[in-house]
Amino acid sequence: MTDVSGSRDIDLWNRAADQYADHVTGTSDSFYRRLSPFLRQSLGELTGRRVLDLGCGHGWLSARFREAGAVVTGIDGSAALIGRAAAAFPGIEFLTHDLTAGLPRPLPSYDAVVSHMVLMDLPELEHLVRDVRASLRSGGTFVFSILHPSFFAQPPVEEASTGERYRKVTGYLRHERRWITTFGGHQHYHRPLSWYIDLLTRNDLVVTGLHEPPTLPHHAEPEARWTDYERWFATIPTMLAVRCRPAS
Repeated sequence: MTDVSGSRDIDLWNRAADQYADHVTGTSDSFYRRLSPFLRQSLGELTGRRVLDLGCGHGWLSARFREAGAVVTGIDGSAALIGRAAAAFPGIEFLTHDLTAGLPRPLPSYDAVVSHMVLMDLPELEHLVRDVRASLRSGGTFVFSILHPSFFAQPPVEEASTGERYRKVTGYLRHERRWITTFGGHQHYHRPLSWYIDLLTRNDLVVTGLHEPPTLPHHAEPEARWTDYERWFATIPTMLAVRCRPAS
């Protein structure tokens, strides 16, 4: 994860660093299990390629990219998370930087920029996406994942009289700041999907892939062992991923 604008929000992530890092380890993270097939397809062979892990948190995804042969830079706004990343993975360059201000200068060039479950926690994205576009080499790839704007915040409903299950979507088009209680609490910024697409278009980025994976249980049991509720729960995506490339 990464910072949000203002010292209060960055402080929230600094305070949450240990709890977040102990909880999110990659293989145990259902969000990453949902993303990984799309990410592998989007990035292809990484040996020798320069990759930016945007909102790298404590560095576990950066380490995966390095293991795949990439030259990796990780950037995050939380000094506490970057401290953990640098201690755990000393062979990777990690930088502390407020992402609401864009990327640090001078802008290097990257073959790929990946931002996993970060952008929905930032109140300002225009400068950042502008800089991502500017840093991408010709033919480069930008992949990001976010909580699904349509369904994440809508609690599951089960009608007592019929047993029907659904998510009731309300207020989807309103931009909202929401409080998320996980990891000690942090801010979440809801925007509709069209807003993200308009942001990419304004910054000369073309969408080449959209991924809405099933919502997996937190455990890694095979589907044959899922409960009936878990099978239904999987049919409504609570995250999505987008792949982009420079338009010119």
